[in-house]
Amino acid sequence: MLIELHTLTVHAPSNLNRDDFGRPKTALFGGTERARISSQSLKRAIRMSDYLRDQLEGRVSTRSRDIPKLIYDRLATRYEGDEEKLGRLLHTCEAVTHALGKPDAKRGPLHIAQIVFLTPDELDRLEGVVADKVENDGKLANPKTLGGTLAAEAGLDRPPHDAVDMALFGRMTTDEAKAFAEVEAAMQVMHPISTHTTINETDYFTAVDDVSTGEDDRGSAHLNELDFNSAVYYKYFSCDYDKLARNLDDRRSALDALIAFFDAACRIAPSGKQNSFASHSMASAALLVVREAKTPCSLSEAFERPVPPSEEGFLGRSLQRLASHYSTLVHDYGFDDRAALYYRVDMNGLPLLKPLGRARTDGSTPETATPEPAFEEASTLQDLWRFLQQNVSVEAPASTEDEA
Repeated sequence: MLIELHTLTVHAPSNLNRDDFGRPKTALFGGTERARISSQSLKRAIRMSDYLRDQLEGRVSTRSRDIPKLIYDRLATRYEGDEEKLGRLLHTCEAVTHALGKPDAKRGPLHIAQIVFLTPDELDRLEGVVADKVENDGKLANPKTLGGTLAAEAGLDRPPHDAVDMALFGRMTTDEAKAFAEVEAAMQVMHPISTHTTINETDYFTAVDDVSTGEDDRGSAHLNELDFNSAVYYKYFSCDYDKLARNLDDRRSALDALIAFFDAACRIAPSGKQNSFASHSMASAALLVVREAKTPCSLSEAFERPVPPSEEGFLGRSLQRLASHYSTLVHDYGFDDRAALYYRVDMNGLPLLKPLGRARTDGSTPETATPEPAFEEASTLQDLWRFLQQNVSVEAPASTEDEA
């Protein structure tokens, strides 16, 4: 079973995700330039958000090159004043570096050359093994030799089931040390793009000295430039629910975790230049799709022809495109979907979405009839999650084999 979320989110002037020149990322799509956010940036913003972490009650992994240093700092207070054990701790934490990868030659023996992703339980178990070595072992082998057994002793070769982000996105680590159980990602995330053509603009700004009178030094104390844009972004998330349930070893836990993630995805924006722009926007529309067949389907084609500017803005027409394109796909491909759409009303209290299932004129094409809506309408975002709970079984299926 696939569970997919499609959202439309409006961002006023912002620079949410920068390229190597500091400009908002873009992409060419449909022959025009679109605003873009990398999927990595979006996933990190969601998984690191206080909102999601509170919802998941700490079931979030740690991704770092500094795992050995983290363990050393956690345990060092326990052995404060005991130079012998502090020395053994340092030695064993150097072994942790070898257990997880290779030492970073520039940063020192407690830093790994590659980034490592560990669940809370894995981190606790590894810390426990280190403490045991410090307190109970006699002579310690050299760090490289000792590191050859530490990962297995901590059970890092066993599949973890305690962290939602790892269950969703996979291990995300190149296992040079052959130390970790592989975790295959259950979710795919598209690079969000604007539904319309965008143009990056430049803000020329200055900072004025509060103390200087300007008598001997006229002008600003600092001046610079900052690029930005504004856009309606289309975002798409596709989750293999059966795989997520296997990764978490429980279907109820998987459904609860997915609802928490989707709910956060409708609320959280990347952190790029937020102190300058404060572009924190909730999703204006969210289409939730439950599909038994494992055939993922992005709706980005609805925006291959960019939404044109109008006095009504871009959001209403983007929503119309999204709803119409999805309903057409369900009709033409015979999807067995169960779907629900949440969207807000405009300032006059009128729905942003115009009725489907009636004649339309689509540019140069002849007038055709749009299919009837292939979704229920949800009044609130919480109604979407109730719809998901009602349409996804938490009972184990008769066969757990992947569908083709």
